[in-house]
Amino acid sequence: MFPVPACTGTEGHRGGRTVTATGTSPVPKPGPPPRPAHQWNQERPSPYPWEQDALDHVRRLMPPADPYRAWATFSFTAQSGRINECDLLIAVPAGLYLVEIKSHPGRLENSGSTWSFHGTDRTRTINNPLHFNDAKSKDLKSQLQWAARQLRFTGPLPRIEPAVFLSAPDLESHLDDVQRIRVFGRDDGASGLPRIWQDFLGQPPDRPERRVTQEFSHQHLPRLLKAIGIRQSTAHLKFGDAWRMRPHPLDAGPSWEDRLAERVDGLVQEEGRVRIYLVGQQADESAKRATERAARREYQVLQGITHRGISAAVEIRDHEAGPAILFRHRKTDLRLDQYLATHGGRLTPEMRLDLVRQLAEAVRHAHSRSLYHRALAARSVYVSARPDGSRPELRITDWQTAARDFDTNATLLRSLGNAAFDVGLIEDAAQVYLAPESEQPYADPADLDMFGLGAVSYFILTGQPPADRRSALRERLRTDSGLRLIAVADGLTPPVWKQTVVDAAFQLCLPMVHEQALKGLKFSTALPRRLAEATLAARLADLEGAAAVLKEPVRFSIMVD
Repeated sequence: MFPVPACTGTEGHRGGRTVTATGTSPVPKPGPPPRPAHQWNQERPSPYPWEQDALDHVRRLMPPADPYRAWATFSFTAQSGRINECDLLIAVPAGLYLVEIKSHPGRLENSGSTWSFHGTDRTRTINNPLHFNDAKSKDLKSQLQWAARQLRFTGPLPRIEPAVFLSAPDLESHLDDVQRIRVFGRDDGASGLPRIWQDFLGQPPDRPERRVTQEFSHQHLPRLLKAIGIRQSTAHLKFGDAWRMRPHPLDAGPSWEDRLAERVDGLVQEEGRVRIYLVGQQADESAKRATERAARREYQVLQGITHRGISAAVEIRDHEAGPAILFRHRKTDLRLDQYLATHGGRLTPEMRLDLVRQLAEAVRHAHSRSLYHRALAARSVYVSARPDGSRPELRITDWQTAARDFDTNATLLRSLGNAAFDVGLIEDAAQVYLAPESEQPYADPADLDMFGLGAVSYFILTGQPPADRRSALRERLRTDSGLRLIAVADGLTPPVWKQTVVDAAFQLCLPMVHEQALKGLKFSTALPRRLAEATLAARLADLEGAAAVLKEPVRFSIMVD
């Protein structure tokens, strides 16, 4: 046997343990402090693995100390009745932040506020989510102020600032300086964006008076959030038993929001879009009634309308926030402005003209059924296309301000939307597509649609809206006597014009006839209405003369600066 050497120091090994000379075990090294109770509040993991990964990324970086405190994957009801889905509300010394998580991979580019994520499988297009999140932040602050009054809390309430966390590990951001505002990437990634913790949430307050205190985040904020009823229930995401809506809205307007939906009853694989009219908590009874009327109108005017260029209303139900309508829709469909921002660079003049033709055909079909949109705008049009943007098909939506005459015994409805429409139901961005007379009571609905058709066609052909604001549109119409393509369209060349008139010669059609024109004509009482309209249209039309005009020579004058 080998002799065991004596220990020369004060410590030795005995039975695999380190002991001191006196035989006692050393004091263990202190570990990290435990997290405060209820520092991270999340009832259940997110059903989306990529979202939970983003939340775990933030949680790992959050120090186990007050005032750091977070609430993840919850919802609350705003005073308007809108149910807001929130990814993460976090209290840090610098303030309160509502963080929206997006996890699309690939190369990120923007055209204005339209973002395109170019992944290996497809391109995903969204609007800058900071805009939606800013509205949520304001709704949440308003509800917390209400709760503070109810609980008689008189202390200061911090501002709730919105932010966006793009959490895909392989994201490569090429957002411009404007779109990068309040947008962050992972701390362990190379997205080119500021880091969510080191450059944002982990920063000290810019002013001492804005510091979130331990008392507020630990005692008062949980009470206020409980008072406004934050929850993790998913009942509000159901549309009947067969459909389930996505947590985050697809789009929103002054009194409504759209959500993508999927059929979950197992019968067929089907996608849709649910429009929820936010009646629940509107300010007064008149506003509630107006919103309810808009919802019923949109569903009713579309009954019996079957055309690929007009959105089909499948079903209407009562949702806890208000009436909800299910429309045919695919998750890859893009709003017209998003489609042009993403794929406009690859559209030929012929493809743009085909989009105009599709739009005109849809409007003509609607008018043949005595259906008038009255507020046609770029936001009112969706596009279905292949992943590369080819073979686009347009579809008109947003019929909440529509008017329709039901001249049939098959329905008890006689007319809808005869009164002047409510401008409050129209998104601000759509105002620059509305005819000047839309503000007048009882404006001719056909005239309103003709102006909208021209304004949206202008946008399709030029890639630019008619104006940046309503007042500028009025001024342009006054000075230019209309919307002139030559003012902005550099692509209008002799070959393009030649192809345009060739196509037009083969697509000449009878003019639309207003019902007032039939009054007093003998055959209008003897013939069915549609046949009477066709008869008058044939008498008024000069198709041969129109074709001859299209063949006349045209001179192009090229202005050189």
